[in-house]
Amino acid sequence: MQLSTDELKAKSIEPSTLDFAIQQIKINGYVVLESVISPDLISELGAYFNQILKHNVATKEANRGKNRYQMHLPFTEPFIHQQVVANPIALSVIDKFLGEDCICHYLGGNTPLPGSEYQILHSDIHQLFPDSDLVSPVYCIVLDIPLVDFCHDNGAMEIWPGGTHLIPNSTDIEKMSKVMHSEQVIMPAGSLLIRDARMWHRGTPNQSDTPRPNIALMYARYWFKTMYPQIGIRQNIYDLLPERSQKLFRHEAIGTGEDPREMMVTRWT
Repeated sequence: MQLSTDELKAKSIEPSTLDFAIQQIKINGYVVLESVISPDLISELGAYFNQILKHNVATKEANRGKNRYQMHLPFTEPFIHQQVVANPIALSVIDKFLGEDCICHYLGGNTPLPGSEYQILHSDIHQLFPDSDLVSPVYCIVLDIPLVDFCHDNGAMEIWPGGTHLIPNSTDIEKMSKVMHSEQVIMPAGSLLIRDARMWHRGTPNQSDTPRPNIALMYARYWFKTMYPQIGIRQNIYDLLPERSQKLFRHEAIGTGEDPREMMVTRWT
């Protein structure tokens, strides 16, 4: 979806736009709002992200398949900019599903480098009732923010829209995916991909000559617990967050985390 100039300037979407986005997620499991975050901020985010990625590639093994790195991001600027963690346009959609008392419990990214391969088809979250074929309402949403244009050849995510977020646990997704429609999510840098965390998807091979970075955040109903480790947040950083961001991260490990100045010196140089 392309937002109007007025919506982008106001950082707020019209009721009709909001309703259409909500219906897209209900029916297809996702919606893309194109080019929402400013190019200047995306450039800054990309510079810091690539420094951390470079450190990971130099010191760690790929952990999501060949030449693919999943990594948690530090809870520091620019990653905690309000246009990232508490984007008002994204939250206007997310709140309709999770409520205004929702939480954010993941800040990271999954980056395919050149030479990466297909991921195994998967969902990003476990079902609440794995022994039942009943489908629950939405309880977890992923927000992906591409830091470069997502193209057919640089490892853009492949998704299975049309209700895979509503399919019961007993379904053989590998078998069914072969006869169901899938598509790559092609979108410009700075877009917002908002998706039900249960939707089937996978990373695709990066056939370009550069990494394909994106920032991923996971939002959930306030009572939801996951397998992911808590985000370490230094107390002085948490105290300076706007009220909405404090509320979003209130269940994380506040009072822990590394000194961002030390991280810059010891890791990113």
